[in-house]
Parts: sequence; structure tokens; C-alpha cells
Amino acid sequence: MIMERSILRLRGNVIAVLFFCTVALPVAHADLPLTIEDLLTAEKRWRADINFVYANSDRRNVDSRYGTIQIGPGQFISVPVAVGQARQNLDLLALSSGVRYGMSLDTELFARLGAIAQSTRTLDADGPTASSSEKFSDAWIGINHRFSNDNKTPALLMFAELALAENVVAEGNELVHGKSGMIGLTTYRAIDPLVLSLTTGYRHNATRDVGSQRINPGDLLFINPTIGFAVNHEVTLTSGLQWRWQQRDEIDGQYQGIRTTKTQLEFGVGYAWSKQTTLQLSSRSDVTGDSGAEIGVTFLYKFPSRFSINNNQTGGDATENTNRSEIENQ
Repeated sequence: MIMERSILRLRGNVIAVLFFCTVALPVAHADLPLTIEDLLTAEKRWRADINFVYANSDRRNVDSRYGTIQIGPGQFISVPVAVGQARQNLDLLALSSGVRYGMSLDTELFARLGAIAQSTRTLDADGPTASSSEKFSDAWIGINHRFSNDNKTPALLMFAELALAENVVAEGNELVHGKSGMIGLTTYRAIDPLVLSLTTGYRHNATRDVGSQRINPGDLLFINPTIGFAVNHEVTLTSGLQWRWQQRDEIDGQYQGIRTTKTQLEFGVGYAWSKQTTLQLSSRSDVTGDSGAEIGVTFLYKFPSRFSINNNQTGGDATENTNRSEIENQ
């Protein structure tokens, strides 16, 4: 009976995606999705982003020390949870803020800080309990590099990031440094007005000391194919699937729980608010594994360059000068 419900729910989600692809896509305009523009920062330019993510999960027979919440493409945070619970219901709000700098046309450096607030309800043999906490979560640095453009072969970009600090306790602050890292790649093919893309990554979590215990949260692998569709020059729609594989935890040399896999259905909207600001809305819902959903909002701001500030004296960017002339002639 449970398997039949899961199959029916997965079938309904797949039908919805197919309906979107066959009905919505034919009304296209000749604009490429915003997702391509957001892959790398322009050379010698700065960008800043702020991410808000709300996640809800309902877990039964929890037997792991950490849960994983996604806050952006290829970006995850580990959330400490108790072990051996009969049922756990969690609401979590994650905030992350980052900066990116274009070292060259093909290379970008980035850094980000994160914080979370969570409310947890637990039902076990001792009865129901509830707890809440607000805390710093993590700090990361990383690099994105484009190895090839979208020409005769699909574009290829690779990324790597390292956790400078992670908070490993459910309440308060207990930081470990340099214990997690991720590498991955993104490849895409633009077929105006569509972008077919695939992102995959592997996160390694090293053993860390948590209180009196030695804990390894287990490594993570994800595969994320998506389709981006440009409705016009301001709006982009995205849809896709994500498959996630998570190793089981290890506590004091003993394995805890089981290895798990999960599949999520994704949908998003990107909106070019202005030349400098982009707004992205995204949602993910579990179609297998534990029941849960994630809803995110991202604000991406492109800082003006010194070159564009001096346009009045040097001639500057042709597009900006053209826009200025049009305003003056009105």
C-alpha cells in the first residue's frame, strides 16, 4: 500500500512536469535563460547574494546524527538531529549571505556565511517534546572555473569549496574547521530559448570531535538535471529533478543507521528586477524518502564597476552610453 502511494505521487509529479514541457514551452521568445548569466561573475566585478530558505521535514525512525538541507545549487548545510527518535517534525529557516568576485573571464572566487533558526517536535518512547534554537551554521570559500564554452561541445564549468567553519551542535556554538569540502561540475547546452543543464557534486565530510564523541556525518553525492526556459528577457522558468545519495553516519568508529537515497522534484522562477538585481524563487519537494519540502528566495546584486562609473569621462560601456542618450533625448 505504501509503495503504491509513492508510485502514484511520483507519477502525478512526472505528469505535471511533462504537461509543463509540452504546453508551456511552445510559446517561447528568443531570449536565453537568466541561469546562464548567473553562472559566473564578469571579470573584475563584484556580486553579492542573499538566500532565504524555509525547509520542513517529517522523519520517522530517525537513526542519524545529521540531516542535510539545500540552500542553493550545489550548496548544502548539515543540521544536527538526535539519534534513535520515533518521529521528528522540523521547521527550519536558513539565511546565507555571500560575495563573488570575477578573477578573469573564466574564473570566479566566492565566500559565504550562514545562520539557521529551527523548531523541532519529537515523539519518542518518553512522549512528545519540543525545542528551538538560533545559531551560526557555517562559513565557506570556493572557486568556479569555466573550462569550455557552449560551442561545438556543451559548456563545462567546475567548482570546489571548503568549509572554513561549521557549527556541529544542535544548540549553542561548537565549531570545527576545514572538515568538509565539495567538488563538482556543471555542463549545459543552450538551445534558444531553452538551456539543458546537468550539475553533479560530491561532498566529503571528515571525522570531527563533537563533545566527547568522534563523528563522521557521511559523504554526499547529488545529480541534478534541469531545464531552463526563457519566457522573455526578464523571466526564466526552471524545472528538474535531483537525486541525492547520503552515506550513513559513523560515531566512535561504529556505523549508525543506513545509507539513504532521495529524489526531489524542483521548480523555479528567475526575474530580472533591474540591470543589477535578479530575484530567484525556487522550491523542492521530496518524491521519495522522507517527507519534506524546501522553498528558497535569492537576491543577486551586481555591483557597478569603476569602469562604468567613469563612463562620462572615458566613453565607457556602449550599452550604458546608449541608454543614457535615450533618456536625454526624451
